[in-house]
Amino acid sequence: MDPVKKYETPLHYIMAFVGGFFGVYAILSFCNLFGNAQTANLIYFVTDLLGGDIKDAALRIGGMLLFMAAIVLTVYLPKHSRVNLQVMSVLLDAAAAVLVGLFPADIHPVLALYPFFFVTAFQWNSFRGAQGFASSTLFSTNNLKQFTMAATEVLLNGDRSHTARAKFFGCTLLSFHAGVACSYAARVLIGPGSIWLALLPLGVSLYVVCFANGWIPAALAGAVRQEG
Repeated sequence: MDPVKKYETPLHYIMAFVGGFFGVYAILSFCNLFGNAQTANLIYFVTDLLGGDIKDAALRIGGMLLFMAAIVLTVYLPKHSRVNLQVMSVLLDAAAAVLVGLFPADIHPVLALYPFFFVTAFQWNSFRGAQGFASSTLFSTNNLKQFTMAATEVLLNGDRSHTARAKFFGCTLLSFHAGVACSYAARVLIGPGSIWLALLPLGVSLYVVCFANGWIPAALAGAVRQEG
């Protein structure tokens, strides 16, 4: 089996954990705002605009443009460079985690979400699913829908062919909300610096991507030859 395919499912689950970790951190730290998607941001843009809060409306447009810029890069780079999107996504996530943990306590909450708006959009297009299933590692709505549909087919309609789909989306939901639980506990116990704990699963993700692509074995082999 292709090593990349072999490890895509555990890698997907790890990144779903990171998505949950980022999501609840943003909610707890920045006025209940969710930084993994744009739906709420754009709704608030309209309400801010109609309510005359031009400053907040402008900040929300800035967040949308950052989100769009990340999507543009994920479409452009594969055709014009040799950049591995998954490696870059993990590194960008790590940079965002470090940066957000350094923000002052009085930073405007929408401005604080800018790193999340960018890196989660990049992650969305870099980790699109596994086993042939399209699945987001950043939010749960479609994952819950797909799990419910597949479980209904298996349990109520007796169609076992949907077992793999039910298992995949169920594990994605569990991974995402395990990240939520860990992030919540860390935020309560440690405070704003808890976002830096996201570097641990991101480090694992980076290792898995590099191992799956054969980069780590090649590096180790070179080191052994040099020592010999």
